Amino acid sequence: MNEPTNIEEASEFVRSSETVLVSGAETKRPREDSATARLSIKSLSGIVEYEPSEYTFTALAGTSLSEIEEALCANGQYLPFDPPSAEAGATLGGTVASGLSGPGRLRYGGLRDFLIGARFINGAGQIIQGG
Repeated sequence: MNEPTNIEEASEFVRSSETVLVSGAETKRPREDSATARLSIKSLSGIVEYEPSEYTFTALAGTSLSEIEEALCANGQYLPFDPPSAEAGATLGGTVASGLSGPGRLRYGGLRDFLIGARFINGAGQIIQGG
């Protein structure tokens, strides 16, 4: 399993692999075959920036939702959606990729409604910036 330490290393790995299975906390494991290259985002974690007065934060894909919740809670804030597997260690990247927002979606909206921007790697290994 490849465990990059930055997005450029992850991009290169995807670019050089035919098929890739990305994993973080492995709370949403799909089926895989033996020919699939594995990419772990565990090392790509942490809150990069947090502005409580602006209600915004920037975090890496491997950051656990519980780490984000803890930082927000210290400032009287919370994630308004409640995705499944959050307590099991689900990551921000896995939650965004799966689009799972939990029952809170009915009241507050889905996860995608709270994304201002994202940087990700597409299937060709290109780093894409949106927002």
